[in-house]
Amino acid sequence: MKIRYIIGDKYTEPEVHLCVKEKNREATEAYEAIEKLFELRIIGYRGQESEMLSPAQIVRIYSENKKVFARTAGDCYEVKDRLYVLEEQLAKQKFVRISNSELVNVQQIGKLDMSYAGTIQVRMKNGDVTYVSRRFVRKIKDALC
Repeated sequence: MKIRYIIGDKYTEPEVHLCVKEKNREATEAYEAIEKLFELRIIGYRGQESEMLSPAQIVRIYSENKKVFARTAGDCYEVKDRLYVLEEQLAKQKFVRISNSELVNVQQIGKLDMSYAGTIQVRMKNGDVTYVSRRFVRKIKDALC
């Protein structure tokens, strides 16, 4: 096995290439190990405790009273990052902004109710209900298509 380590200005983020003649167990294990290393984690705080949250377990992220919160299926955590920073980080993770103060995980959406005039009610799989602002209706429609 050959391993090369290249440092250069053209790389804005880490890039890993795994080249094999055919798929095998060793290559698959290497791929999964590398993928796990670079998986995005968000630090959520509950009182004095902090927890590493994976994007898959986050249902929605919202701001309230000048604080940002991440809601999972069962718990709510305070997050120190700003909402716009989280939006950029989670864009590849199937999160979409539905209002000036909220992002939702598209994979955690249970139902959409379009009977509200000009907006959409979103019922998440964990039972949370939220609404898409009129300005963001196009974004959620694009994310779902």
